[in-house]
Amino acid sequence: MIWIVLFIAAGATLIFLIMYLPGKSKKKDREPPPENLDELCVRVRDKIDALLLDTETDNEKERLRIMRAVREACLGDQSEREFLKDLIKSLIIEMLGDRYGRGNLFIPFDDPDKMNALMMFEHLYMKLASEGDRGVFARMVKKYGWNELNIITSEDIKKAYDIGPVSGNYNEMLDTLVQRVYELLYGHDCTDLLINDTSIDGVSAGVGGKTRFEYDYLSILESGENRASRSFDTVYCVYEGRTIRMRFLSFGNNAALERVVKNIYRYNSRAALSQKNPVIHATMKDNSRVMVSRPPVSDGYAFYVRKYRSSSPADIKSLLVHEGAEEVIEILTSLVRTEQSFCISGNTGGGKTTLLKALVAYIDPLYAIRVVESSFELDLNNLYPERNIHMLQERGEFSIYDAITATKKMDTDVLLIGEVNEPKVAGAFIQISQSGSRMAITTLHHETTKKLIEYMRNALMCEFGINDASVAEKQVVDSISYDVHMVRDTRGRHYVERITKIIPNDSQHSPFYKLVDLIVFDPSASRYVKTSFE
Repeated sequence: MIWIVLFIAAGATLIFLIMYLPGKSKKKDREPPPENLDELCVRVRDKIDALLLDTETDNEKERLRIMRAVREACLGDQSEREFLKDLIKSLIIEMLGDRYGRGNLFIPFDDPDKMNALMMFEHLYMKLASEGDRGVFARMVKKYGWNELNIITSEDIKKAYDIGPVSGNYNEMLDTLVQRVYELLYGHDCTDLLINDTSIDGVSAGVGGKTRFEYDYLSILESGENRASRSFDTVYCVYEGRTIRMRFLSFGNNAALERVVKNIYRYNSRAALSQKNPVIHATMKDNSRVMVSRPPVSDGYAFYVRKYRSSSPADIKSLLVHEGAEEVIEILTSLVRTEQSFCISGNTGGGKTTLLKALVAYIDPLYAIRVVESSFELDLNNLYPERNIHMLQERGEFSIYDAITATKKMDTDVLLIGEVNEPKVAGAFIQISQSGSRMAITTLHHETTKKLIEYMRNALMCEFGINDASVAEKQVVDSISYDVHMVRDTRGRHYVERITKIIPNDSQHSPFYKLVDLIVFDPSASRYVKTSFE
């Protein structure tokens, strides 16, 4: 009996040593919570890296899921972005342990005097984002009176923060922290929220500011926004056609800007950014256009993101809003309905692409539409999924010219070229509009119709062996009927500056055409004026 008792006691002791003491030891040796934001970021990255390297785990599917999120979250994939942020959130909560509470979130939410403008902006943004709708910036502009600002400063952000109340509950604070950790590790740093905001048309960074950092003894006296901007301090966004300097935003150092530049273009790039390929044009998964550049061709690392919002037939009415716009819209839709070949000209950001997408709604729904672009931007098959639309882009050795030629064998009724940006494409547009389709429409960057015609004429002579300028010019004016010139002024207003009709002249002597403005915009009165009747 005694032996039995001793045996049971020994077994209980052994079980205690196996189960309790290691647990107690583990609790005692538990890694302490991070002390600051930098340490938190390092720990989060280490844990995610460990998950990615753990090939012996039973859940291989989950490991691959995390790997995809890390790779694609910054490329314009919102679902991967949210998945990765949720993972970061769970890791932060786990690391905080007993310090789980509002006073331990590494950002001084309860003491605004210790918060910088970036912290304030992102907390304001995340609070509004919790109410729904990704177009948060538009609500901020309206709420905080930024409508007329071309520069938003730290002082503007602090005034907005004072309007409050801002502090918020613990989950809102945690979401702001998660956003900051995500953007520092995997996102687009201080521009991440802007790039993912649907109400913003474009974001650029690294454009302007000092790129040479020689020591200047006076710089020690400068601080904040009084300091001369460096290249990594420059962030701009385009909102409703108006370019706004986000003066309160900065990447902090060149390495942070360089990381974003090297990641943001990778989704649809034909090459890697390098000294051999220092400028790259690509698109993101959400169809945003991306341009990145680096030294030695560029004076520093920089990126441009141009976003294209969904279009519908109603968009032409929201794009053209000035007095007399009804007549402009009637003329434009008539051009489409009567199957005229025409050009939409204007500067970058003038609204050419938006207008073209809206006008597609007025093309006969039975027509086969073929679209050729340097990279997919018009997104017409998603905007009009029930239409007969086939889209082509240049890729590798397959050029835009090759794509235009291919449309001749694709039962094309209407050809849309995203942009005429080289002579060979210009000449191909003239040729296809003569015989390859019912009508052809393109965008380009010429300021006057005369220059547009001369460019097209020279393209035919240069690329297609037409030696006689008069013959080439006649082909151009016989092929293009109208020039619709779009403008965005310095205040961000979009309007049709003029609609010019190109009328062939039967005379055997130059000029072989005459130009008639059907309608023009009067900027002083902010209204359209009809100047001629067909």
